[in-house]
Amino acid sequence: MERSGATGIRMAAMLVTALGAAIACTTLGQWSFLVRHNSIGQLQELPVDSIVHLVGVVIYADEAGGQFWIEDNTGAVPVGLSPGWPGIHVGETISVEARKQTNIRPSSAPRSIDLGHSGGQAALSPQRPSASAKNSSESNRAAGLSFTDSAPEVQLNVVKFERSYLHWLTVAILAVMSVMLWLLVLIRRIRMQAKALSKASETTHAISDLSTAVQRVTQDANFNVEISVRSVAEVAPLADGFNAMLAELQKRDRARRDAESRLQHMALVDELTGLPNRRLLSDRLSQCLARARRDQRMVALLCVDLDGFKLVNDSFGHATGDALLAQVAQRLKARFRQSDTLARIGGDEFAIILDHVESRDDAQRAAEALQDLLKPPFQIVGQTVRVSACIGIAIFPDGNESAQLLQQADCAMFAAKRSGKNSIVHFGDDLGSAARERLTLEGELQDALAKGEISVHYQPEFNLGNYSIVRFEALARWTHPRLGQIVPLSFIPIAEESGLILPLGAHIMERACTHAATWQDIARRPVQAAVNVSSVQFARDSFFEEVADVLHRTGLQPNLLQIEITESATVSGVERTAETMRRLKRMGVSVAVDDFGTGYSCLSYLPKLPFDALKLDRSFLHELMIRRETKDFVRSILTMANNLQMKVIVEGIEKKEQLKLVKTLGINEAQGFLLGRASADPESVLRQPQADPEQVQEERVKDLETEAVL
Repeated sequence: MERSGATGIRMAAMLVTALGAAIACTTLGQWSFLVRHNSIGQLQELPVDSIVHLVGVVIYADEAGGQFWIEDNTGAVPVGLSPGWPGIHVGETISVEARKQTNIRPSSAPRSIDLGHSGGQAALSPQRPSASAKNSSESNRAAGLSFTDSAPEVQLNVVKFERSYLHWLTVAILAVMSVMLWLLVLIRRIRMQAKALSKASETTHAISDLSTAVQRVTQDANFNVEISVRSVAEVAPLADGFNAMLAELQKRDRARRDAESRLQHMALVDELTGLPNRRLLSDRLSQCLARARRDQRMVALLCVDLDGFKLVNDSFGHATGDALLAQVAQRLKARFRQSDTLARIGGDEFAIILDHVESRDDAQRAAEALQDLLKPPFQIVGQTVRVSACIGIAIFPDGNESAQLLQQADCAMFAAKRSGKNSIVHFGDDLGSAARERLTLEGELQDALAKGEISVHYQPEFNLGNYSIVRFEALARWTHPRLGQIVPLSFIPIAEESGLILPLGAHIMERACTHAATWQDIARRPVQAAVNVSSVQFARDSFFEEVADVLHRTGLQPNLLQIEITESATVSGVERTAETMRRLKRMGVSVAVDDFGTGYSCLSYLPKLPFDALKLDRSFLHELMIRRETKDFVRSILTMANNLQMKVIVEGIEKKEQLKLVKTLGINEAQGFLLGRASADPESVLRQPQADPEQVQEERVKDLETEAVL
């Protein structure tokens, strides 16, 4: 439509131009034609028989006499008509081509013609001139002319004549074309104004649409809009910019939504196994319990902990452990119904909601089926791995709320782990009281350090050659305001499981190094402080810096500190463990493996790890007394330790027979109740003369057998 309108305007402009050119040419030709005509005032000067061209107005016509008068702006002259010519009428404009005769007044011409306002008749004509003739005569008189004394003395005979409409036609055409041209200009102007109004209206609508879109974006955060105003030149760049901005906002909004979806998925689903996590399990358990209350039916919750997973994870690496968890999850998915909910709630722990159970026996059978499901070995990266599971069971409506049911199932699972591998335990009242006690201790342990309830006692370790004290092992003691003395076996596992072992271990090391700095002057010889370090502490990247900082602050020489770690800490990441040990040894700190033989029997790792000493667990002493093959095993350990330049320390010497046997085997150092009990004042022990352990009475040993020592 726009293109058609523009084409029409161009054609109209071309037509107007052509018509204007035609009119100009016609007017110029007419002007040239008129220039070639003679005026009546020139007739006297023209020779006789010359052809005269006149254009004028007829002011008198006498068809009977064959004569008429013609007037122009220079005068009037009679013209003779030949018979047979059409009639000439007054007022006509004619173009005459005539021959000049003689310079005499024609006899037939009137001597005077009075066309004044008197209204009289012409002298030589019975007719009265027309109104036009009168007007022409009046014009002649106004110009100072009269037929009596100013008409030329000539006689013209018509050769041919024609009525001249060209002048009026030209004037009329010019008038019409002027009107048409004015109309075209007016129409063009109206169209331009209409176009401007239309464009303004379109611009207004475009701005309104743009404003509406901006409002939707700002108020509703709706980026799924687009403005199309490309026909409006003024607004189009703004709209394009707005659309570009919206496209970028849409892109970012999609990225935000995708990120939120991923975060929500990560918040509710375990990334490794694809199972619901603890948060989603709790939500589904709440929904399940709500349906169970309505339908008055039972719901069972099973908490599952894998036996031996830590061994797999530490022996073959975390990648193998993760692959094992993924395969376990796949087996469990294939076993349980879609109505049941299987979740991974952390580490190697899983939970299962059995939505429809008729009795406790159904839950028991489901737990046994789960254990059977795990019996076939797992093939992981060329390794054959076997695991079992300890399962705790809680039943609704025993636990009325989801959090309570989870706590009960978790408590039953820990009880199953304490009972041994591949065990199943149902939650009962006795377990509930134990769980409450454990939670109470955990909460109170958090404040025990701040309140000064955690103290450090020191048990001496002796050189069996001269029975001199070579070091004191730092042991934590908790003096509870209500329960009294709490042995480490009761609160150390709680500290490890709750994460409180880190501040607790740092506190013990700080106190031990501070005290050890004072022992040297009293003993007048080097006396070490032995500090037990949990696997969680030792695995920290900052452990070496933490030890160096404690030594610097307390002023203790590095060679007077011995770090004792368990076998489990050594198996987890052998290369990293070896590097940490090498850094400690370069600084001067010695490292011993504690409770050797009770964990994973890391004989193959000993050559790779630069230990300074092996501490044989007290269980070896009992075996040494009753089994000969244990002696051979201990001798092998001693031989290997000597080859690796490691000392061997035996724990738990409580009887004289044990001490004699240990000395017979050639063990370097020992500790136990027979030699010395843990004391809160090691300085006083150093000041006392050391008695011969052979003289220690058996009754004293019996009194001390009830104490637990780490």
